[in-house]
Amino acid sequence: THKYKQGHLLLICGSRKYSGGAILTGLGARASGVGMLSIAVPESLKDLLASHLPEALIIGCPEIPEGAIAHLPETVDLSKYSAIACGPGLTSEAKPVVQAVLDVEYPLVLDADGLNILAELRTIPTLLRRREPTVLTPHAGEFKRLFPDSAELLPDRVSAVRKASGLSKAVILLKGARTAIANPEGSVWLIAESTPALARGGSGDVLTGLLGGLVAQQALPEKPLGVTVATAAWWHAQAGILAASERTE
Repeated sequence: THKYKQGHLLLICGSRKYSGGAILTGLGARASGVGMLSIAVPESLKDLLASHLPEALIIGCPEIPEGAIAHLPETVDLSKYSAIACGPGLTSEAKPVVQAVLDVEYPLVLDADGLNILAELRTIPTLLRRREPTVLTPHAGEFKRLFPDSAELLPDRVSAVRKASGLSKAVILLKGARTAIANPEGSVWLIAESTPALARGGSGDVLTGLLGGLVAQQALPEKPLGVTVATAAWWHAQAGILAASERTE
């Protein structure tokens, strides 16, 4: 085999205000074992990302005065990646970026500001037209903004994610003390074991990178995407449990 057979993930993340989010997402993707990793960040963060992830291809993007990505460079060919993960640290100013990736015919993971922009633009119907899988990874607040009707079923997390997945035709990962994952076919996975050690800023960014890397590597087409998403959530939880046992919560 060779690196390009092990998946090529594009991360689109970060802003001057949230540079750490881009780093944490990149480190999560590195931990997935993905063959190639490209990271699109504002031009002003390019050197910082390269110092933390020297094996990644860092793409500097034009940025607005506030330090968010204005748009992806014209030299970026979105069709050459196995999967795209977008959102951590973007800020709500990066709407053109999210609109661009929604049209890509490759698996797409949206998190954080990617979800906030999706809710603001009211583009859930756009997901129904996508030919490739979409994964949404909201926490409870983001879930309520994206799917107000489904959120009425909470605290019944199983029914809520099942309804939201059916409406959007996306795999939904609802984060929390009992993370629930649903696919459009109605299957649901629950992550029953986790730790309060993960209840801190940045842990969701790591999960997005890890998940994106696993989706990019998905070598068995017959393997349901929901299983890969649940695997990422389980792996993330187990890493938190292990870290808490070696240090503290």
